[in-house]
Amino acid sequence: MKKSLGYKMMVFMSNRMMACDEASFLLSYRQDNRLGFKQWWQLKMHLLSCHLCRKYAIQIEELGDTMKEYRVVSHTESCAHHLSSEANNRIQHVVSKELNAK
Repeated sequence: MKKSLGYKMMVFMSNRMMACDEASFLLSYRQDNRLGFKQWWQLKMHLLSCHLCRKYAIQIEELGDTMKEYRVVSHTESCAHHLSSEANNRIQHVVSKELNAK
């Protein structure tokens, strides 16, 4: 029995399609690193066929954007919210007491 072109194409793609766990790793990895062409292409092909990984890609990108915004804001905000010397002394006393108790 002769196999149809669609069947042959499906077998060809399934042998080269990456698994979702590898795709999620690459999505996380590309937040901080550049993917090679082969990894990038395989990820693109996987995302075309997997709606769950596309959803994860959107979520991880939003998380990365939020972290970038936080880094910018945390560096520009004033650090004027330090503990009073009284509070600092109380904390040191409690920590010293705990360390000496052991």
